Amino acid sequence: MNMVRLIALREYLENVRTKGFWIGILIFPVIFTAMYFLQSALARSTPTRYYLLIDQSGQYEQAVATAIEREHQSRLLQEFVNYLLENRKEQNLELTAANASTQIDELIDEVDADAVAALDEWLDAGGLDVALTMASPYLREDAPAFEPPPSQFIAAPLPADIDPAASPEQIVQHLRPFLSGERELLVDNQRVSLFALILIPADVDAAIARPGMPPRLNDLSSGVQYWARNLTDSRLPDAIADSINSTIRTREYRNQGVDTRIVRNVQHTRIPFNRLDPTAAEGEEAVSMADTFRQFAPIGFAYLMFLSLMQSVQYLLSNTVEEKSNRIIEVLLASVTSGELMMGKLVGIGLSGLTTIAVWLLSFFLFVSLYQSTQTELISEIINIILGSELIPWFVFYYFAGYALYSGMFLAIGSLCNTLKEAQSLMMPMILIQVIPIAMMAFVVMDPNNTLVRAMSWFPLFTPYLMMNRAAADPPLIDVVGTTILLLLSIVLVLWLSGKIFRHGVLRTGQPPRFSEMLRLLRRDV
Repeated sequence: MNMVRLIALREYLENVRTKGFWIGILIFPVIFTAMYFLQSALARSTPTRYYLLIDQSGQYEQAVATAIEREHQSRLLQEFVNYLLENRKEQNLELTAANASTQIDELIDEVDADAVAALDEWLDAGGLDVALTMASPYLREDAPAFEPPPSQFIAAPLPADIDPAASPEQIVQHLRPFLSGERELLVDNQRVSLFALILIPADVDAAIARPGMPPRLNDLSSGVQYWARNLTDSRLPDAIADSINSTIRTREYRNQGVDTRIVRNVQHTRIPFNRLDPTAAEGEEAVSMADTFRQFAPIGFAYLMFLSLMQSVQYLLSNTVEEKSNRIIEVLLASVTSGELMMGKLVGIGLSGLTTIAVWLLSFFLFVSLYQSTQTELISEIINIILGSELIPWFVFYYFAGYALYSGMFLAIGSLCNTLKEAQSLMMPMILIQVIPIAMMAFVVMDPNNTLVRAMSWFPLFTPYLMMNRAAADPPLIDVVGTTILLLLSIVLVLWLSGKIFRHGVLRTGQPPRFSEMLRLLRRDV
């Protein structure tokens, strides 16, 4: 046992003393931090986009303007809510209606629950000016002034050589160079790119679809035409379509003699929808944000386990192949048995894997502690929720079980190969096996006790990942006990077989043995 401890210490120090080990560990939190700030910077630096509106019908120009204003007010409302969360005197990140006690809390809760209804109430109440007045008593004394975001979509003047009364085909033909980026518009003595063209033909009402009318297929000349090179940002076309359709419906209501105010009140009428958990204690049945986080937290644990295990077994494989190719392993075997060497390597590399997880968690903790923002405060709250749950023991058990299972296999592979190139061809199937349960994570969390998921959980190579992902859903006791027993038996079997393969393969040179040859060697030892 003393030899195993010494070898484990040697393997651990051999890894943690290298620059590559710390570069590999720190690159993950560095990339995470860079992505966080990059996404925040991209969100704040979205450029102003100019559009042209040609409404030949003369009916929907105001609807388009309303759509763009509503889109801006929606961004303004969300930024204002973030401003409140960061600067109000008493912060409560558990955003549920039950905890709302002030008008500010109600506004935040409305945005979290129903953005459309919140936007309507925001506009009806007077928008930003009224909200700032309402919020001032609840803000910290040192709170900075609120800086509203700039408008992202601005109407540009039509070029002088474009006749708005021309046919839609002629207008589009003349504006194609602007839409394609070959030419630029002149706005306030500055050259700007044209983001989109909204063209509403004079006979657009002829294309209105009503119940009972056959649909018009592949008729691109009818209806509103939206021209833009950017096919991914759907905010502007969606907002315009909703606003124009709302205008048409309002006109239809008026033609039918229906009071639009009554319709609007009816559309905004809703009933409270309470999500309740039948497994919770009496009086605590309401499903909160914390409960939702607990249900999805196993996905994060499973991915963390996958990344750490892959790094650990890679170190285990590469160290074994390197020592074998350099003949260092022959010197070691002169002093210890192959079994002691194998167990020492497993323990030492396993400790380096725990060091990796510890450094990642410490980096994450330092990030959310030193950088204060709405997002990081919410992340801190999520971490407290997860740490207070029963998921930590599950993660510890399945991490060690998964490491013992897969490390034995990778160590056996490393003992058979003389170069990393040989090892890569043998390790690829083992990596793909782990990818299968990882690819199922999102589906498993939605239906953790599905028959297929339960059946796959009994496959030992999938068990650590799938059972970890099912942990928050209280899987049946037979699954927990049965898969655990089967997993432990599989670990014992794998380590036993790996020990035999390691003993035969670690001193072998030349080409890796064929599968049939390995079976003969194993049968000879039984």
